[in-house]
Amino acid sequence: MIRLRSYIKNMGWVGSYLLLSACGAGESTPTDHDDFFVPRDVELVTDDPFDLARLMVVQVQMSTQDFEALRWEGRSLSQGISECPSHSFEYTDFVGKVNIDGETLERVSIRKKGYLGSLSAQKPSLKLNFDTHEEGRTFKGLKRLTLNNNRQDPALIRQCLAYEVYELAGLNVPRCSWAQVYVNGTDMGVYTHVESIKKPFLLRTFANDEGNLYEAQLAEFGIYLNDKFELKTNKTLNDRSDLAQVAQLMEGSGDDWLATLKNHVDVDEFIQLWAADTVLGNWDSASGNSNNYYVYHNPEDDLFHFIPWGADAAFTGGTILKPGIGPLYQTHALAKKLFEYAATRDQYYAALQSLLMESASVARLMSRIETMNQVVAADEQAVELLSRFVSGTTTTLAYGDQVLAAIENDGSEQTVYRYDDEVPDCATPETFDVNVNFSVGSVSDTGTFKFSLDGETTITSNIQWAAFGPDGVDSITYSKDLTTMPATHGLTLIGVDLADEFQPYVLQLTVEETTDLSGQHRLHGFATSAMLFKVISKTNLDLLAVGESGSISWQNVTAEDGPKSGTFSLVMSKFQGE
Repeated sequence: MIRLRSYIKNMGWVGSYLLLSACGAGESTPTDHDDFFVPRDVELVTDDPFDLARLMVVQVQMSTQDFEALRWEGRSLSQGISECPSHSFEYTDFVGKVNIDGETLERVSIRKKGYLGSLSAQKPSLKLNFDTHEEGRTFKGLKRLTLNNNRQDPALIRQCLAYEVYELAGLNVPRCSWAQVYVNGTDMGVYTHVESIKKPFLLRTFANDEGNLYEAQLAEFGIYLNDKFELKTNKTLNDRSDLAQVAQLMEGSGDDWLATLKNHVDVDEFIQLWAADTVLGNWDSASGNSNNYYVYHNPEDDLFHFIPWGADAAFTGGTILKPGIGPLYQTHALAKKLFEYAATRDQYYAALQSLLMESASVARLMSRIETMNQVVAADEQAVELLSRFVSGTTTTLAYGDQVLAAIENDGSEQTVYRYDDEVPDCATPETFDVNVNFSVGSVSDTGTFKFSLDGETTITSNIQWAAFGPDGVDSITYSKDLTTMPATHGLTLIGVDLADEFQPYVLQLTVEETTDLSGQHRLHGFATSAMLFKVISKTNLDLLAVGESGSISWQNVTAEDGPKSGTFSLVMSKFQGE
């Protein structure tokens, strides 16, 4: 399996990890929440729950204590990046009252959603279920609302725009729109409202909901990688033999292999998905990262079908986690094997060129960006970034042109990543404390972070001596990342162990933006996190551990320069990597 440490091999080590995490949201506006208010444009409300012409207004009322508990729920960072799937994790169902476009629904089930990258305590993603406490109840035909917080989509329109392109490519996709969400009278901002991939979706798109539906989180067809597919239907029967059959096929090769595969997987449809992933620059996708998709084994044709999901990384192209990944994505084993066959590679190229001329042409995408933004009114900088990706600049090719250039050399200049089909390490990781104190000085930065990896030897990483050491560096660097909502504030501490020939270590801290950054900030997903690295070389960082519990404490924070000091202790979980 590709480890996080090897993702970072091509990065400069001084402050380079700042780019790995971010978050975002808008300012909250408190309102009177004793009673629900009626949306100003209520006369424009239609029967379509996915009306792209306006913002649905969703108002949630729940216990203040319950919402406080809800917003802090989530997998720890160590659970989220573990080799073993966290399928057993369950969010708590709370009960509240909801008003949608002026229609009130009592006793609605409310829970948080998100695996890891979208986790936010300031702006949590939400699922509202209407029939949990009143069987059969729906809102405009929907049993539930799935409200994504747009943490990784500050332009607010990437997801709906991406699903449009997937649909035009011939895929079955969830419907998509937007909602202005309020919780207990506080304006939480614009959320993306996406149709849940459940049996109603299967019935609507495949005219059959009796097959096995699997959700993929870094999952592929493989003897061991199959375990990362989470079965979402037919759980009592729990017959996963259909996955096992395809996993066995993935070991084969030759013309007979491809013909046999087509008896189990809709290969033509997968190639269309692969092409859409590519032209959208959606690296965190099925072909780009073996992530954020569903597969459905449809009894009607006895084939596996791929369904795109979690499209908030669309229109980004690549990731610092996997340098040189694109634009012709081949992370998924199925994409790799199909790329090796001239016929299916040519089919992929033809699909790319067709999409770039029509559904994903610059003219069409720019027109849709303008139309959609008239509804969501996103941050100008975020929309400009999205537009530059699509249309290019005087110094950068439009992404579609980069795809066409890659076709010319068969992607020879990019890096192909893979996940090994091997037994995962599911042992409970060891933990240890990291004690931190730092101070930003006018002459030199001072402080230490102390830890013991073996439980005996204490490593004291000296921040001041990192600046005075052989490679003299800026030992404390601060950055604010505006590419997600809310913004993320990052602090990189670099220290050297004087007892080990100035061996450098890096402690990367990130904090999700709040109204006051001075004080304590609880660890939560990537948004508020801690990661400890050992420096192997200037281009190679070895991830040793990630924050498991505790809080990051900063003092004397300024908007321009970040925190001036801090003293705190964290419990770190050893990273289970190579």
